[in-house]
Amino acid sequence: MADYKNIIPFIKKAEGGLASSTKDSASKHPSNCGHGKDGNPYHTNKGVQWQTFVSLASKGGYTANCSGFLNMPDIIWGKIFKIGYWDAVKGDSINNQAIANTFAEMTWGSGLGNIDGTSGTLPFLRKFFNSNYSKDLTSVNAMVDFVNQLDSEGKTPDLFEKLNTFRASKYQAMNQPTYLKGWLNRLNKFYLWNKPYAISKTTKIGISAVTIIVIGAFIYKYYGRRS
Repeated sequence: MADYKNIIPFIKKAEGGLASSTKDSASKHPSNCGHGKDGNPYHTNKGVQWQTFVSLASKGGYTANCSGFLNMPDIIWGKIFKIGYWDAVKGDSINNQAIANTFAEMTWGSGLGNIDGTSGTLPFLRKFFNSNYSKDLTSVNAMVDFVNQLDSEGKTPDLFEKLNTFRASKYQAMNQPTYLKGWLNRLNKFYLWNKPYAISKTTKIGISAVTIIVIGAFIYKYYGRRS
């Protein structure tokens, strides 16, 4: 099964510190924890919005105060990511690390959304599976079951490639040239980070089996005949 800690270094590296810009939609829900150089109240720290920080406090077992938000210790950040994003796409139930990372990173960037909506991870994935596999998957559970089925069939490498191509086409279709280069650069870094993990379980077993056969043949060639 996938481990949420695997993708944390990538996401944290891509995020900045305290943010107060009014160009960000998160500014609609400002904190009461001070102001940035622009004079506006802080609303985000290390990619975590104040509203999210407060809403997940009880589940995460931390206190939603300004000290925790402004300092954002790793232990709190990790709980927020695990509970609010990784668990939202049932990452622990996904067999392949690269696919679990993809689902979680998408949710980190655009939220989970509503399956019948137009924004967020769920409607995006629903469209993806419809377009690429002629499957209308209307819940997280159905999506997880399907990607695990593909993994058991040795099709995870192809799934991973299709997901990244589909994500790039989505960015291009948004027609926002100011941000497109940055979005595609991050997606490319994400692709390179996860590519080594995009191997189906059955493929791994196959490689191991081949290795055992080769080693066995070597041992027999040089030692078996001498007995």
